[in-house]
Amino acid sequence: MTNAIRPNDAFIPFRNGTESFNSASPPIYNQDFVITPEDPDSGRGNNQGLEGLTASPDGKYLYTLLQRATIQEGGSKSKNRRYARLLKYCLKGKKVEYEAEYVVPLPTLPTEKVAGQSEIHFISDNQFLVLARDSGSGHGQDSSESIYRNADVFDISKADNIKNAKNDGTGGAIASSKGLLNADVVPAQYCPWLSFNNNDQLNRFGVHNGGKQDATLLNEKWESLALLPVDREYTVKGDGDEYYLISFSGNDFITQNGYINSGKNKYADASGFNLDTQVLVFKVRLPKGAKSL
Repeated sequence: MTNAIRPNDAFIPFRNGTESFNSASPPIYNQDFVITPEDPDSGRGNNQGLEGLTASPDGKYLYTLLQRATIQEGGSKSKNRRYARLLKYCLKGKKVEYEAEYVVPLPTLPTEKVAGQSEIHFISDNQFLVLARDSGSGHGQDSSESIYRNADVFDISKADNIKNAKNDGTGGAIASSKGLLNADVVPAQYCPWLSFNNNDQLNRFGVHNGGKQDATLLNEKWESLALLPVDREYTVKGDGDEYYLISFSGNDFITQNGYINSGKNKYADASGFNLDTQVLVFKVRLPKGAKSL
């Protein structure tokens, strides 16, 4: 490690007046451990950190997006944690300057829960891909059918830069504790785009969303995005440029054949499943002038 960037104090979790990064889950060696209160008083929620990270292709700017809203902005309840914060940093060698901050409104599901985001990817100076999804559904979960797994787009060109001392201080808020955005804040524009859950497309390749719990059922957690330009020899003429959009899933260490402690102890989780990492590849078209790493 050569450098580290600490976000502003509105992101830092506080309990009982002190910094507390505990996720409120007991360590494996002490299942009776309890932390009080369970949720922080302010800052990022338990296990709800800066999940999305991307950079401009020229290496001048770094962007990072909170998985969901902070505690003080509705983060303690799944139906209220819609308004996540996006940070923009200017990189000058080893020097890092905090330049701007925006609000990104995450999608609300038919269940009224908010879909948290798992990754972002730079498209242009104003537009980004974002991977938003539900949780608790997929291979190895109680529910096999996900209702929202998307690569979406958000645009910050008309959004307010909310960076200021009041918003960025401990407990600083741009929304109420019930997730109601302040009337004087203009958020980014959010556009749903590409669904991972389209069975008409998935079934063409022998995989599926919902239904039987088998190795061809999509995993729960999709947490990455990458873009690769299509060789121009194989592109279709028209507006925009074609890319392969690639996404990998995690497997949350769901296995019956794992090992811990440097391989000394065998590990089997309680699910009864073996999960491999999965990958989806889409062919997509982005507007002319879009950039990618």
